[in-house]
Amino acid sequence: MFAYLRQLARTSAMRLALRAALLQVGILMVALALLFVLLNRYVDRQIESALAGELAALASLPGEHRVNSVRVLAASGSHKDLRYYRLEAADGRTLAGNVAQWPAALAADSRVRMLELRVREPGEDHDEWVSLPAVAARLPGGGRLLVAQAPGALEELRETVLGIAAALLGVSALLALALGVSLGRQWLARIEAIDRTAGKIAAGDLGQRVETSGRKDEFDLLAAHLNAMLARIEAAVAGMRDVSDNVAHDLRKPLARLQTRIEVVLAQPRAADDYRTALAQTAADAGELMRTFDALLSIARLEAGSDIASPERFDLAGQVRQVTELYAAEAEDEGRPFSVELAAGLNISGQPALLAQALANLLDNAFKYTLPAAAVGVSLQRLGDHAELAVIDHGSGIAAAERSRMTQRFARGDSARTQPGSGLGLALVEAIAHAHGGNLSLDDTPGGGLSVRLSLPLVGM
Repeated sequence: MFAYLRQLARTSAMRLALRAALLQVGILMVALALLFVLLNRYVDRQIESALAGELAALASLPGEHRVNSVRVLAASGSHKDLRYYRLEAADGRTLAGNVAQWPAALAADSRVRMLELRVREPGEDHDEWVSLPAVAARLPGGGRLLVAQAPGALEELRETVLGIAAALLGVSALLALALGVSLGRQWLARIEAIDRTAGKIAAGDLGQRVETSGRKDEFDLLAAHLNAMLARIEAAVAGMRDVSDNVAHDLRKPLARLQTRIEVVLAQPRAADDYRTALAQTAADAGELMRTFDALLSIARLEAGSDIASPERFDLAGQVRQVTELYAAEAEDEGRPFSVELAAGLNISGQPALLAQALANLLDNAFKYTLPAAAVGVSLQRLGDHAELAVIDHGSGIAAAERSRMTQRFARGDSARTQPGSGLGLALVEAIAHAHGGNLSLDDTPGGGLSVRLSLPLVGM
């Protein structure tokens, strides 16, 4: 319990609530202090006005009538609104009142002052000293009159205001703390849920995802980003596993072939031509292995975004023309129909060598996996804000069920397993397309065959 409370106290919500509570209490203290000062001034003015008014009213009365009025007023009144009086004759004799003696510091100038007075309340048989607001004035006959106000009403009002202020401060602080505790518990629960998910992922369960509350708050936004990151990590790890499995499976055969050939050659003495032939075959197999590893390295670099650090703008048609000229000569030697249709003025941003390699891979596949009599065509056209580069063959094509996996590493169709190759050509082309902001698609060719389309965004439009 104490550990949970310590953890709760360390949450940002609790610290924020405490700061808000202190700020709110400080603001309320300043506001209530200002209200208290203004209230005191208002009450003082009211007392001064009441004293001045009563003093003027009594001073205006005839002599004997004034004496009787002061006697009646001094003997009446409650403790809450009690007033004190002293009426003196011109020779200093006390005529009426309940103030025992005239204070030396009080001048009869009709100004209100706070003074120490010795007074006797109605019904009491002794005097007491109290601090009271008092006012005095000279009378027309030469005497003088003092009127003082008991502080009961002012003290009760002050106590009431102080009580209300204390209650407001306490309630505000408690509400702020309650809000902080509530927010802290909510935040802590959400963070603990993320922590539990992270712990399961760290233990190896990459399929775990952070739960969302549906409130679309900052925690849901964070959870969405974390889940997207986790999905990519899971896909990357799965891809690495697949690559590892495929490498182990697909490279085992050529490596075993190399080992068998070398063992056979070394088993017994042979003629020099036999050694030369075995070495040439071994070199060819080693070259195929090197090309496989080079393709894997290129795909990894492209997917990491490191091979197009400094893209350049170039005319795609010119690059396609250079590649197709090389394959046109090969098609002519085979007697293969080969056509090229290029639209001009299609500028893209990237690396020309990579696009040339992608087109060469597509043409290699088209020439390798179709009969020499099957026509192959290359087209480059504009489709909206993209350039579409297509290699179209009229061979046997690829079954629709197989197309979704043909761009995976080491994936090969059933008809291609008898042909040399590593199954990395389309995977490399797709990586090049993605690195240039485009995409790769495989479609049927009308009349039979396969159309591989590379869509790339144009620049400078």
